Amino acid sequence: MAKRETLTPGQAIEDAIEWLKMDKVEFAQRIGVSEGVLKALIDGSQPISRELASALESVTGSPAAYWKMLESKYRRSLSANAALSNG
Repeated sequence: MAKRETLTPGQAIEDAIEWLKMDKVEFAQRIGVSEGVLKALIDGSQPISRELASALESVTGSPAAYWKMLESKYRRSLSANAALSNG
């Protein structure tokens, strides 16, 4: 059985935006960030802080712990990939 690729925080955010039928401007406003920060969250260059995880929970209904778990797994996978490419 093939290992399933882990969903990135950015993919989960994009899925939530689509599921909620919002545009990115409205979603950014609802979580209290600029469009630029939302773009950075989606592309993975902006980590999800505790405050952002809480804001995502209030808008999406997915628990803050879910968002922090996705973030943690994503950052660990980036570190592991960097270690492999430097090894």
